[in-house]
Amino acid sequence: MSVPKNHHIISKVHIKNFFNKSEGKIYIYDKFEKNIFFKTTLKSLFSEQYSNSRFSDGEIDHETLEKELNDFFEKDFAKNVSIVQQFISNNNQNEEIINALLYFVKYGIIAEMRTPKHKKEMDEAIFGSLKGLSEMFAPELKADFEKSIEFQNHVKYSNLISYLEIADEVLEKMGDLRYEILVADKFNYFFIPDFGAATQRDKINEYFNPEIKEIAYVGLALTSKIFINFFSTKLYKNKPLPSSTIIHCDFNTVEYYNRLNLRYCQCKVASENQEYLKDFVRRNSTIS
Repeated sequence: MSVPKNHHIISKVHIKNFFNKSEGKIYIYDKFEKNIFFKTTLKSLFSEQYSNSRFSDGEIDHETLEKELNDFFEKDFAKNVSIVQQFISNNNQNEEIINALLYFVKYGIIAEMRTPKHKKEMDEAIFGSLKGLSEMFAPELKADFEKSIEFQNHVKYSNLISYLEIADEVLEKMGDLRYEILVADKFNYFFIPDFGAATQRDKINEYFNPEIKEIAYVGLALTSKIFINFFSTKLYKNKPLPSSTIIHCDFNTVEYYNRLNLRYCQCKVASENQEYLKDFVRRNSTIS
């Protein structure tokens, strides 16, 4: 059985929530090319060849990170979306909805880490500064360094991470959370950007170095009709804690989040509705 080597940067099960099933299309806007086009399949949308491949013990491993993503961030995605949708309808908070929301916080925490831009930056931060110094290393140290960057001859990124470990560690440091579930009406549609979910950092924990900032906010468009914001309660020092809430939002709120996603996307956003996307682009064509 062949091993898939085209790896989605945003999970396919997530992108499906923005696919127009009746038309069999998803509509994409490229902010640099200034054009709108569509795809009839999700196979190549927000994906990259060998994006999750790593070089380990002399072999190329296409499966380990893909399996971790499937097991902990994708397998139960559709089920948890359904739980959130039911919660919006009945507003009955229970353990099931709390677990579903925590699932999406962790998914959002790692979302941008899966993008090519982030992976390149991480590898450059880890290995780049040492390259110029490696000629001065002692022979044994130089050999160890050259072995550590051997992956560059075989795969695109080192991928020296565990998404699950990162998500768990960040969630623990965020502490207690509050959420906003934003619900769009039938005339408005949230976009999915090519970075999957947004995060923001703040000084939410005390360290010897007072400048350390950690993820304190996660926001993602879950479907065309649902956008969720998660906030660490540590952001509200000496302030009243807000309540978690469901908000049925108007045109301006949907427009606000779509503008943010267009502004901060690397290149593209995708939408379920062609006419809404066209109208949005006409109103916001200067965003780049």
